[in-house]
Amino acid sequence: MILRNFWSVFTLCLCVLSLEGCGVTAQDEGPLTAKQYQQKMKDNSSETIQLIDVRTPEEFAEGHIEHAHNINIKDSDFKGKLDHFDKTKPVFVYCLSGGRSATAVASLKELGFEEVYDLKGGIMAWKNKDLPVTAAEGSAKKDLFTKADFDKILQENTVVLVDFYADWCVPCKQMEPTLKKLAAEYKDRALIYRLNIDQAKALTSAMKIEGIPVFHVYKQGNLVKEAQGLQNEDQLRELLESI
Repeated sequence: MILRNFWSVFTLCLCVLSLEGCGVTAQDEGPLTAKQYQQKMKDNSSETIQLIDVRTPEEFAEGHIEHAHNINIKDSDFKGKLDHFDKTKPVFVYCLSGGRSATAVASLKELGFEEVYDLKGGIMAWKNKDLPVTAAEGSAKKDLFTKADFDKILQENTVVLVDFYADWCVPCKQMEPTLKKLAAEYKDRALIYRLNIDQAKALTSAMKIEGIPVFHVYKQGNLVKEAQGLQNEDQLRELLESI
């Protein structure tokens, strides 16, 4: 009896230490990197793959991963459209940088999909790894902010904190009041500049920006500090004070 109990406990411990061996799939570890995501899709034939791009139709038309279905997460019937997919097969989801797809993953799981894979950093991370996307439909929109504009800002200001953001990014919106407060407080010491990545696609792609919000601090034109993700006031202040 004692020996049998020992082996039961031992087996349980092995399950805890080896999640995959106990039936917990890799997707439970969080979003997959671009390379992992690509490999996971290769494990499924293109005929059966369920790949969902949750960006807007305009974003989708600018280039997407092959075989993707476009279902805008902002659509009022978004969940209804998701329900048409096969719950018994893997589903792959992505957006621009990972924020909207995380919400989509939660919706899919609520609907009963068990095997759902999210792309960490979105299609921005995918492109940064030089992975293929379809050609843009029609003429691409011209960026409103270019590398020349960026270089000018760095040249004209000794210290610059750049906030890479987007209007659709929830954490970016949450941080806006704090950034405005710090911009006023540090106006004589540093420029806090909010750069909309949707208006500077060529620049942010070349800089390999992904998973916004992202913060870069420049001193005399050189990148000296950086941070990624939601930052509170103290963290941002520390970034500025550290240089």
